[in-house]
Amino acid sequence: MMSEAKRMHPAATIFNFIAMIKDVLIPAVIGSFALIRNIDAPSWVWALVILGLLLAIIGFSFLSWYRFTYRIEGEELRIESGIFIRKKRYISKNRIQSIDLTAGVIHRIFRLVKVEVQTAGSDNAAEAGLKAVSRKEGELLREALKRAKAEATAETEESSGVEEPKMVAQRTIGVKRLLLAATTSGGIGVFLSLFAVVGSQINQIIPDGFFTNVYNWAIHLSIVLLLVFILLVCVVVWLMAVAGTLLRYSFFSIRKYEKELFITRGLLEKKQVTVPLNRIQGIRIQENIFRQPLGYAAVYVEVAGGALDKNDDFSIALFPLLKRTEIQSFVQEYLPGIQIEDRWGLLPTRSARRFVLRSTIPVVVIAAPLLYFFPSYSWMALIVIAAAAVLGYLRFRDAGFILTEKQLSFRSRMLSRETIVVDRKRIQSLSTSNHWFQRRKSLQTVYFSIASHSGVGKSFLVKDMENKDAEAIRDWYSFHSQ
Repeated sequence: MMSEAKRMHPAATIFNFIAMIKDVLIPAVIGSFALIRNIDAPSWVWALVILGLLLAIIGFSFLSWYRFTYRIEGEELRIESGIFIRKKRYISKNRIQSIDLTAGVIHRIFRLVKVEVQTAGSDNAAEAGLKAVSRKEGELLREALKRAKAEATAETEESSGVEEPKMVAQRTIGVKRLLLAATTSGGIGVFLSLFAVVGSQINQIIPDGFFTNVYNWAIHLSIVLLLVFILLVCVVVWLMAVAGTLLRYSFFSIRKYEKELFITRGLLEKKQVTVPLNRIQGIRIQENIFRQPLGYAAVYVEVAGGALDKNDDFSIALFPLLKRTEIQSFVQEYLPGIQIEDRWGLLPTRSARRFVLRSTIPVVVIAAPLLYFFPSYSWMALIVIAAAAVLGYLRFRDAGFILTEKQLSFRSRMLSRETIVVDRKRIQSLSTSNHWFQRRKSLQTVYFSIASHSGVGKSFLVKDMENKDAEAIRDWYSFHSQ
């Protein structure tokens, strides 16, 4: 059906152009800004240079599109690309784990989709991607690749065709639940990190003395005005985080078929993600500090192989917001092989002091010089130290484990409380350790790892566990691994 080589939609030239501007031109201009601003040249020369660069990028973008072809031949997806160096990439259908379709704003204008093919060996990037094909072409390609094995079986059995997969369950997110998810997302940290990255990149084009002027302006503000200013910045960033969550999870729906989950989400960029059930390694329940008091949590799945989602610690959001009381029935419906238990084994009381010290010592070390040079603000440092101590106690109180015949669950907290539930056969390795301070208190740390997106594994741990509990977990895994 697709044995003839095809090109993507001509609109792919636009995506090539945007990618070159973003990945090549802008970093080059920022990186050489100090050199550029010292070149004394007339404005018409700069205009000619910019025009020449744009024409070169347009020409390169067109040639990149023209030289990119794809086809399905035999049991392989074959992609050939490259202007000066010809690249040929063959991907066996049997290695493909998922085929995702994404439609951004430009895609929707031309009624196109982006096709991303994930395999078990894919790292952060997709194994193969078609930037722009028609929606019909994308769906045909996905069906042709997904049904490879089924068609082979059907031919062997001289069957007349392949049956359509049956949808077993479906759930969507309502408007109220979406708004609650957005306002309690806690995505402020993501935006602060983004500001830090952007700030480091544009540092060279900021005028000399800018930060000095900002510092002088800030220290002349009263403490009240400074706090108000910080509060306003936090509110603006929070509103940006709310908008980001709304754009990301609008029209969220999850559908379950016999062998896979099909997740659709996004307002500006509509993404369709396929999750094979046999690649799921475990589920992760995240309760951030805003959602936990309200009794809500987000549910993720850890999937082996592929670059499935970079924004949630490389996990996939199975549902962005559920009541805690709904999670058990939800998991039973979509992942019946996983049981959600609530009989937590807690840490011994003597572990509490270690958790509190681990949280407060770094804060004290940072605050000590500030207290020395700015003693009038010592009350602020004391508040921060007290908050760190409370956080340490919460980490102790929430840490725990559940061991059943087939499953191991760990619960821990940094700021958010996280629960990971893993089937024994999905655990890649399990180990315990203790150092001198722990041995004095008969405590151990238990680690386990599972296969993750890049094939290097993802680890989870609980610190300061009772010796006998750690040994019971180790024996449980060791016994079943034999």
